Amino acid sequence: MKNTFKLPIISIPILLILMMQSSAVSITAPAVTQTNYGYKGVPVNIEVIVTKGDGHVFMDTMPLTQLDMQGSARIASKVAFDIAGKNLKEYNVYYIVRSDVPIIGGPSAGATLCIATIAELNNWSLNKNVMITGMINPDGSIGPVGGILEKIEAAKECGCDYFLIPKGERYISCGNKTIDAVEFGKRLGIKVIEVESIYDALYYFTNHKLKKKTYSPNPIIEDKYTKSMRALAIEVLKKSKGKYTAVEEKLNRNYLGYEYQSSLENELKEAKKLIEKADNQYMDGKYYASTCSGFNALIKLETIDATIDYLNGEDVKKYLLNIQNDLENKKEVINNHKITKNNIEFVIAAKNRIFEGENLLDDAWKSYYANSPIEAIKYGAYAKCRGDSAIWWLNLSPDNGGETINPQNLKQLSQEYLDNAETIVLYSSMVMPSPLVDEGEEKLNNAKNAYNEKDYLLTISNSIDASVLATTSLEFMNDYNYLRNLAREKINLAESYGILPMSALGYYEYAESLNDTTSKIMYYKYATSYAQMDIDILKAINYISSINETETITTSSYYNNSNSNYDKETPQFEKVEPINTVNVKNVFINVSYLIVGLICGLFGGYYLRDK
Repeated sequence: MKNTFKLPIISIPILLILMMQSSAVSITAPAVTQTNYGYKGVPVNIEVIVTKGDGHVFMDTMPLTQLDMQGSARIASKVAFDIAGKNLKEYNVYYIVRSDVPIIGGPSAGATLCIATIAELNNWSLNKNVMITGMINPDGSIGPVGGILEKIEAAKECGCDYFLIPKGERYISCGNKTIDAVEFGKRLGIKVIEVESIYDALYYFTNHKLKKKTYSPNPIIEDKYTKSMRALAIEVLKKSKGKYTAVEEKLNRNYLGYEYQSSLENELKEAKKLIEKADNQYMDGKYYASTCSGFNALIKLETIDATIDYLNGEDVKKYLLNIQNDLENKKEVINNHKITKNNIEFVIAAKNRIFEGENLLDDAWKSYYANSPIEAIKYGAYAKCRGDSAIWWLNLSPDNGGETINPQNLKQLSQEYLDNAETIVLYSSMVMPSPLVDEGEEKLNNAKNAYNEKDYLLTISNSIDASVLATTSLEFMNDYNYLRNLAREKINLAESYGILPMSALGYYEYAESLNDTTSKIMYYKYATSYAQMDIDILKAINYISSINETETITTSSYYNNSNSNYDKETPQFEKVEPINTVNVKNVFINVSYLIVGLICGLFGGYYLRDK
C-alpha cells in the first residue's frame, strides 16, 4: 500500500497573511456604549492595512458595529488617499476593529480611521497618547459627534494626554447646564483641543505637518465663467423684464375682483423688486446671484400670468399638460446630449433642474386633484420655469468636442457618493434632527431612485444635495471662513486641470453675496462639493490618476514651535513605531523562497521514495 502525504497548504496563505499584517498601523478610537447606568466611553482598537489591490475597502468588526461605520470607512479611505496623493483604485484597504463591548455611532471614528490610513500610506509612526473623535467629511473637514464627555473619560482611562474634538463642540449642553469640554478635560488631566480638519489633527498624531499646495485661479477658466454667467444673467434679465411688462399690461386690462386683484398686484410689486435686485447684482458683477434673482422674478410673473388666465376661464389641467409635454421634450434633449469631460457638469446641472421640474409638476397635479387650482398653478409655474432653466444651463456648455463619456462608467463613483450621503444623513438624523436633515433624507431617496434607474449623473447630484443639507445642520461653529477658503482651494485645483467648474464657481459667488450665515455655509459647501465632483469624475474616467494636494513638513514636536499657542512644557509624545515595510518585504521574500524550497523538497522526496 502506498504511503500518502497531504501537504498542509492552508497554512501557507495564513503564514503569508500574518507576515503581511506586521506592517499594519494600530490606533485607538474613543466610542460610547450603553450600560444599565447610561452611556459610557470605551476604547476601540483599530488596525489599518493597505495592500496593492483594485480599490476595495474591507472592514472586519467584532462585535458588529452599526452600518454607518462602514460608510465612514469609505469616506476616510478616500480622503486619506487624496491627501497622500495616491490612487485608491490601485490599493485595497483593510480595517480591523475590535472592542470589548458593542459600540454606538460609527461615523465618530471617521477621523481616527483617516489618520491611521494616512500614516499607513506614508509609513509614519503614531503618538499613542493622543485620541480624536469626529466625523470625517469628504472635503477633509471634521464634523461634530456625540458623547464628547464620555469619550474624554475613556481617553483618560487609556492614559492619553491629548484629546481632539471637532471645532464648535467645546461647549456641551447637559440638561439645564452647559459644560466646557476643555475645562472638563483639564480636571481629568487631559488637554482638549478643537480641530477643524484632518490636516490640523494629523499633526498631533504624527508630528508631520501637511501643507496644502496652493493653486492660483486659472485666469482663462475664470474669464470663461465670467463671460458665460454674464451672458446668462443678461438673458434672464431680458426675459424677466419682458415678462413683467406683458403681465403688468395683462393685469391692468383685467379686473378680477378686489381680493385677487390686490393679491396679484402685490405679487407683481415683489417681482419688480426682484428684477431691480437682479439689475443691481448684475452691475456689481454678481452674475450668478443676478440670474437667481431674475429667475425668481420669472416664477412670480409666470404664476400671476397663469392665475389671470385661470380666473378668466382657462383650464388648469390643460396648462399642466402643456408643461408636462414641455418637460418631457426637454428631458429627451438633455438625455440625448453628448457628454464629454468639458460639458459633463452642465449636463448634470440640466438633469438636476429637469428632475426638480418633474417633482414640482407632481406636486401641481396633487394640488389639482385635491381641488386646489391656485396652488396647482403655483407649482406648475415653478415647474415650467425650472424646465426652462435646465435648457439655459445646457446651452451654456462648451461644444461637444472631445471623447464621449459613457455615464455607465460612473456607476462606481455614483455608488460611492450615494454611500457617503447615506452615512452622513443617517448620522445627522441621530445627532441633530432638523428640517435641513429631513430635506437631506428626501434628496437621499431621490438619489437611490436615480441609481435604481441607472441615472448615475443624477445620483451624484442628489447625493451631493443630501450630504450638503445634512452637514449644514451640523455646523455648530458658524465659522464660514474655513469653508470659504476650502471652496476656493478646491475650485483652483479643479481649474488647474483645465476644466470649468461652473456650478462650483456659481455657488461660491452666490455664497459671497449672502448675509445669512447658514445660507453662506450651505453654498460654500455646495461649491466645495461640486469642485470635488469635477475632480472625482476626472479620476473616474482616468483623465487623472491621483492628486497630490500636500507637501510634508516634519518637526520634532508640534509643541516645540515657538509660535505655538499651546503649553511649552507639554511632555514629549510616546511613539508607536510601525515595522519598516522594506524589512517586511525582505523577510517575506526570504521566507517565500524557504517555503517554495520546502515544498519542492517534500514533493521530490515523496516522488523518489515512491519510485
